[in-house]
Amino acid sequence: MLSVDKTQDVDSTISLISIVILGMVNIAILYVAPVLIGAMVEVLEFSEAQAGYVISAELLGMLLATFPALYYINRINWRKGIFIALTLMIFGGLFSASIETFQALFISRFLFGLAAGFSMAICLSIIGLTSDPDRTFGYWVTGQLVMGALGLFILPTLFPIWGFGFVYILTIPLIIILMFMLRFLPNHGRSVASNKANNHQPLLVWAIAGLLSIFVYYVGQYGVWAYIDRIGSAIGLAPNDIGEALSLATIIGIGGSLGAAILSTRYGRLLPISIGVIVSILSMTILLDDFNAFQFLVAACVFNFTFNFILPYLMACVAAVDLTGKLIILTSVSSSAGLATGPALAALVQDAMNFDMVIIIGISLTALCFLLVVKLALNKTSPER
Repeated sequence: MLSVDKTQDVDSTISLISIVILGMVNIAILYVAPVLIGAMVEVLEFSEAQAGYVISAELLGMLLATFPALYYINRINWRKGIFIALTLMIFGGLFSASIETFQALFISRFLFGLAAGFSMAICLSIIGLTSDPDRTFGYWVTGQLVMGALGLFILPTLFPIWGFGFVYILTIPLIIILMFMLRFLPNHGRSVASNKANNHQPLLVWAIAGLLSIFVYYVGQYGVWAYIDRIGSAIGLAPNDIGEALSLATIIGIGGSLGAAILSTRYGRLLPISIGVIVSILSMTILLDDFNAFQFLVAACVFNFTFNFILPYLMACVAAVDLTGKLIILTSVSSSAGLATGPALAALVQDAMNFDMVIIIGISLTALCFLLVVKLALNKTSPER
């Protein structure tokens, strides 16, 4: 067994800060996708489809990077792997900022996504090795939500001044700072995971069910969220009312992930997930009846709060039974696949039926997610590190 020195204390405050920042720089751009798509259309004169393809290219790169990461995760020095990925991300950001053609930007963001996805895979493995992954995932999601909210608020005012390309270099200073913080992350997972193996046996079937629950959760929840603007519009709400409700819901969502981090496993995982699922379903049922602007505001805020509250627990359920650091990487595949499937399924259902059916599917899949993860959630504590 490899020795564990102080620089490999994944539970130290500085290590947790490094993990949160790493998550922020890996997927920061995707959290401001709505603003980026608008800017590409207005500033670069891309079509709406082309702008969407650029965002999808980055997400596809991150998804594909997961598979080589699964092979190399226990064969490389993690710090060096992250350093190389971050270096490529810096060059990718600089190159993306200097080009304005669709083909070149598509390729650039795909390559950037490959580097970011590989770095993200290592980050997820590190989170899985912390003594309290529920808390760590909560802070990890919170960091991304805060950065996304700031981006959505600030970027629209800066594009007319600095142009489009600057957005791709905004995270470079943060990446450079992170490079100096890599020494607070472990070199490898085996030295920590071996302690884990002494106290816990892999539960592969449970873990697969957990991964499937994350996929199902994203399909149902994100399908509703993608069309929640249209749901409000269909009932006759004013655009301003809808915009204000969704802006507040985005901020409230930060409280959800932060709440999961603070609560952690104080009451286990099953109880928080159960309450979150029930409240989430209740928020969606509001949208099935005739509702006014205030009810829409409440439903949107509660929905987004519970979405971000439940998610860290789902990911921690998988981490708790993962001895290799590989299963937790697959949560990235589950979430990415769910993000892509949810809006597409909702679009098909809405076109063939109506928005009520989109909501009913969201409710059904949220309930199915709970059934799939309940066995893992009963695993009250993570194995001792």
